Amino acid sequence: MAETGFRQEMPPQGGYRKFNFARTFPRMVWRPYLALGIGTAITIVGSTYAVWRKKWYITEKFEDVELNTALQPFLTAERDRYWLKILKKNRELEAEIMKDVGTWYGEPVYFTLGEKWWDPTHVEVLAHSDPRAAEWEVLWRHHAEYAAPHFWDKLIPNFIAKRFWDIKKE
Repeated sequence: MAETGFRQEMPPQGGYRKFNFARTFPRMVWRPYLALGIGTAITIVGSTYAVWRKKWYITEKFEDVELNTALQPFLTAERDRYWLKILKKNRELEAEIMKDVGTWYGEPVYFTLGEKWWDPTHVEVLAHSDPRAAEWEVLWRHHAEYAAPHFWDKLIPNFIAKRFWDIKKE
């Protein structure tokens, strides 16, 4: 038979090396008991801190509720005083605007309530106010949480604090 240049690939002399099919474990960085001890210690410290923090939060919330309860009559009186002040200003402005308006052959041109009271909406009350003041009044919320200066107040630039919170920083 003539040689065609084809050669069959055969295993090396002595055969292939043995295949390792036994289960192998990665090298341990920490010993299991050390990891278990550290995990247990972290859990105990974290749980203790969580219980302490919850008690502290409940105390703070209780103080805030007590403070809010004590100040509520004053806050309500100030809000009502401010509301009446705006209503008085609106009444004077509307009297100035409507001074030349009369009647049409004895019939009033505009509907009036006379001596009856009608609770006006925010839009009616703040009609003669600056639009930003109206927006502030409608969107502002009373917050029960801690309202004293925070550590991050120093990190907020003046132009941002003034624009969003009307805070005058020194």
